[in-house]
Amino acid sequence: MLTIAAGAAAFARTTLSPLQEATRISLDASDNQMALLQGPALAVPMMLCAIPLGLVVDRYPRVKVISALALINVIGGLLSAAASHFLVLFAARSLVGLTAPATGMTALSLIADWYAAEQRGRAGMVMAIGQVGGMSAAFLAGGALLDWLTPNATAWRWSMLWMTVPLALTALLTLVLREPPRSGLRLEHSLARGAFRQMWRYRQVIAPLLVGQVMVGMADAAVVVWTAPSLSRTFALPPSRMGAAMAVALFVSGVLGPLGGGVLADRAYRAGGPARSVRMLAILAALSVPAALFPVLPTVASEIAVLGLFLTVGYAISVVVGTLFTIVVPNELRGLCLATSVTASLLFALGIAPVAVSAMSTAIGEPGTIGRALACVCFITSVLAAVVFVSAIRNYRQPEPAMQHAA
Repeated sequence: MLTIAAGAAAFARTTLSPLQEATRISLDASDNQMALLQGPALAVPMMLCAIPLGLVVDRYPRVKVISALALINVIGGLLSAAASHFLVLFAARSLVGLTAPATGMTALSLIADWYAAEQRGRAGMVMAIGQVGGMSAAFLAGGALLDWLTPNATAWRWSMLWMTVPLALTALLTLVLREPPRSGLRLEHSLARGAFRQMWRYRQVIAPLLVGQVMVGMADAAVVVWTAPSLSRTFALPPSRMGAAMAVALFVSGVLGPLGGGVLADRAYRAGGPARSVRMLAILAALSVPAALFPVLPTVASEIAVLGLFLTVGYAISVVVGTLFTIVVPNELRGLCLATSVTASLLFALGIAPVAVSAMSTAIGEPGTIGRALACVCFITSVLAAVVFVSAIRNYRQPEPAMQHAA
């Protein structure tokens, strides 16, 4: 059920991506306006609500939070389909932007109470596959619906409306979830007013994971927003072929990446604890550096193949990082820590990365250069992630860093 909920939230967040060009033409919007819809509109609401949500996750029934977020997905989808103005669509996408990271954050907290430390990598793996499956399904459905419907200014609206149907079904399904008892490391004092001070004590183990995840998230966000327009402009792909290509790349990488990340997370933890896991993160980040140049490859096939490799490594890193958060952070701080991670990731990944790509392309001066701008952003963030993980290995020499400060 967590996998279905997380997949639906990712689906909702991605529904505009395959419809992006049709929406831009219908609303007579610019690339920078579309970047605002795909970046800040998705990021700002969660940035504002993440910390309060984290405190709620740490102290109240999390299954009710999951159900509420699923309902917000439905409302956001309906408003998106009905939006007749850019500002209305911005508000609708802001609702959807709240749900995907909040659902993942809440689900990880539940996973930590349902599974032992050496099993959480594989549990998170399954949920991550669901998330990427939702993204892949959105590209596939959006491209197919645009081709199926009569080409006109309202085709994207009907496509968005049809894609809201599975979100409504998911909202009903989440009602069967039941809250598990909380487990794991416990603190002597867990008052909300002292939560940030308590989390500061774990800064040496939290900060590297946070910064590394932000770098990977920036690259992934830029890819999801700008790869489809880049393919359309560079190779003149029709919507159905573009949607199918993106769906295949996202689905294959979304299965292989979490599978590999989940297995590696559990094996590395059993072999050498958190220190071995961080060493694995450094290796994965280094592998992503050459693959980050996929947008400048000369053919559709080569670009999609290397894109799949790049995303596979990124999803593996995300699973390993999420697993480490559930191990090295006490129960009472998990929600707040994950919320802080989400806030930072959204600020840089959705709030800055898409706009950075469009601004860089505009500075170059030609719409066709969007691929080169995307390659620059992905390459720089991949290098920075590798550097952060390598420099952080020494902070995880103890078997359980969080145990040093547990009450």
